[in-house]
This record gives sequence, structure tokens and C-alpha cells, in this order.
Amino acid sequence: MKRIFPLILLIFSCTIYSQEKMNIQDVYLQELITVTDVNNFVNINADDLNWRKTTVKKITSEHHKKTSFYKTAMILHMLKYKLGDENYTNGIDAYLLELNEKNTTASLKSFQTSLEASLSEDLSDFFNDWFIGSGFPSYEISWFQNKKTKAISITATQKQSNTSVSFFEMPLPIEVSNKNGDSQIIRLELSANKQSFKGKLSFEIDSMVVDPEFQLISKNNTIKNGVDQEILNNTISLYPNPVKTYINILNNSDAIVEKVSIFDMLGKLVFEENNPLLAINLKPLGFGIHLVKIETDQGTLHKTILKEQ
Repeated sequence: MKRIFPLILLIFSCTIYSQEKMNIQDVYLQELITVTDVNNFVNINADDLNWRKTTVKKITSEHHKKTSFYKTAMILHMLKYKLGDENYTNGIDAYLLELNEKNTTASLKSFQTSLEASLSEDLSDFFNDWFIGSGFPSYEISWFQNKKTKAISITATQKQSNTSVSFFEMPLPIEVSNKNGDSQIIRLELSANKQSFKGKLSFEIDSMVVDPEFQLISKNNTIKNGVDQEILNNTISLYPNPVKTYINILNNSDAIVEKVSIFDMLGKLVFEENNPLLAINLKPLGFGIHLVKIETDQGTLHKTILKEQ
């Protein structure tokens, strides 16, 4: 039975796809969430670390296709990791009940709508990035820990393997540890590129690993030692402040300023410039306090300026 089930599964998929013109991912979704014994027959066990490790390696290989049964299974696991076990299970149960009541088959669109309704959470970014978009992210993690206070700063930079997705929004687990056996997994809630995090640990660390349990689809992740964000913040400044027309960046650090973004007090982006070399003209900005985000190759800084009339 185990040997012939994949063939039956394939025939079932093709039949539904040809008769109802369903998206192939709708077919995969239907099988993964409704066929109760599918894990036993096609060796899908997303709860097993070794299965996830092997599957992620296949998905991120050069010859992998855009859509596959195993990729869909892995994306569902990622959704479970994002939402949490209880929320995910409750959402799946509610959706299956809905399908049964309407006597219909699963689709990505109805699945997303059902989950958002039952969990009161917008999942459009996740579905657009992972189910509809192509490729996968690669992460570069820069970190620094103050040896006296044990305070740690982490900056996460993401690159995408395909231009169809500008940024994969997904929680990123990081394991920090030392030679004494102390370790802890930190979950970074990433919502933007070059995002910085600060916290405090109970122990001194000397190593870090990105996604040690293969909770998400990624490849070519790297770790590098960063600089003290407090020192970096003190060595990069803006002048004059208050400013009427032009503002300058004074950089006394080894960091390279890669991007400057300015937001008004409502959080609206009003100015953006990559690799600024000269004074920045702020004459078009309105009067008031503005937030400045300075992205460097060693971390991201946030400062406040007052724009005068």
C-alpha cells in the first residue's frame, strides 16, 4: 500500500486539476490537510527535524521547481511555526469544518480567508510571499554582546533568491550558545530588512546559529561579529539639528552608511536615499519632528530631527 499510494495521490491530483481547473497548490493543500494518513504514506513528517533539514535542502536546490508537494508541506509547517501550535490547529479545524459544511474542496484563497477570520490576523504577506512568490531568503546576522552587562544587539539582513518577493516576512529563530553548554533560542519577529533587536541574556555567548531546527525555508545564512550599537550610535550623528534646508551625516565610525530614510510622526515615509555621500536636501519636508532611520553595514540607527520652517 505504501508503494502505490504516491501513484494514487498523483492520479487523484491530476484528475482534480484537469476536471476543476484548480491551482496545483490548491490540490496539494487539499491533500495535505484532509488526507489523514498522508504522513504515513508519502513520508511527510514536518515535526521531524531531519525531514525538515532534507526537505529544505531539496527546495533550495538549483533544480527545484517553483511549486511542489513537499514545498507546500514545508510552508504549512512554517505557518504553524508563525501562528503557534494551538492557533494553527484551531484554524485548520475551523477550515475543515467550513469545507465540510459547504461540501467543497480546499483552495489557498479560502484557506487564507478562513484563517484570517478565525484568528483575526492579516496573513496576506505570508501567503503572497511563500505560496505565490518564488525563491527563498538568505540571512546575514550581525551581533554584539556587552561582556559586562550581557546585553546583546542583533541586526538581521535578508537577501532574496528571486525578485518576485521583496522581503520574506517570517519569524527567524536564532540559537545563541557558549562552550559551557549554555544555550537559548531567540525568536526574531522580522518585519523589515536590516532590522535591529536588543535584549539581555543571563550568560555570555560565543557562537550563534541561524534556524538550527530548520523551521523555515532558507539557504546560505551567515553570522558575523558586529559592533556595539551604543558606540555606533554615538559615532554617527546628524547636523545641524534643528535643520532648515540641508542636513549632514557625520560618520566617525568604520561603518558604511548605506541608506537614510526619514519618516513623519505618523510613520509615513517622506524621504529616502541610498548611499548618501553629500548633504541631504530637506527643504521639501514640512515643519515638525521627523524620525530618521540610518542603515549601515554594521547595524541600523534611529535618530530624531526637528525640521524648521
